[in-house]
Amino acid sequence: MKTWAAHAALLGLLLPGPAHGYQLRARWQAALGGIWHLAPSQLYFLLGKLEREGLIQGKLEPQGPRPPRRTFSLTPAGEKTFWEWATSPVPRARDLRVELLAKLYFLHQHAPHHIPGLLAAQSQRLLRLKDRLARHPPQVSSDPTLSQLVTRFRLRQLEALLRWLEEAQASLAPPSPDPPPSGGGSKSRKSSPGRSGENPERRPS
Repeated sequence: MKTWAAHAALLGLLLPGPAHGYQLRARWQAALGGIWHLAPSQLYFLLGKLEREGLIQGKLEPQGPRPPRRTFSLTPAGEKTFWEWATSPVPRARDLRVELLAKLYFLHQHAPHHIPGLLAAQSQRLLRLKDRLARHPPQVSSDPTLSQLVTRFRLRQLEALLRWLEEAQASLAPPSPDPPPSGGGSKSRKSSPGRSGENPERRPS
């Protein structure tokens, strides 16, 4: 998995609002810790890199007698970069188990209406990989039987991933809107607020 995915996921953790390094470590652990390990040293390295690239902005905040701490917030460029990553399928099948799950987490929290499109695009990508593998099986060994077994193994992996994507689509699809009440004279309903602590401007269109 490319290191860039960790950069993008860190941007996503700033969608709810600014945070300092310790808060971001806690957010990472709560959101992704079970599937993706990120060492504290790597997190702080990534924060510095994202700030230098203009994707986040740091600001020193006083803490009374203690040393000031640096708080980070998303820039418009950082938010745009995040959503481009979050709504694009992962290029390699082996990246589904971490990177795609991270994308699904963020979309489920902040923009569930983008989940069907992401999963559909991911399925199409895997179908193309499966077709290419079936048409042009790799010769991984001088033993043709072993090469055939490897090809079958990879094909079964792709088939299993495609079935899992179907299950994810069924589990994560946003609920259908409530049907309008029957009869006339219905009262207008206020739009439901976003999730707790979520800035509605942090959602993609």
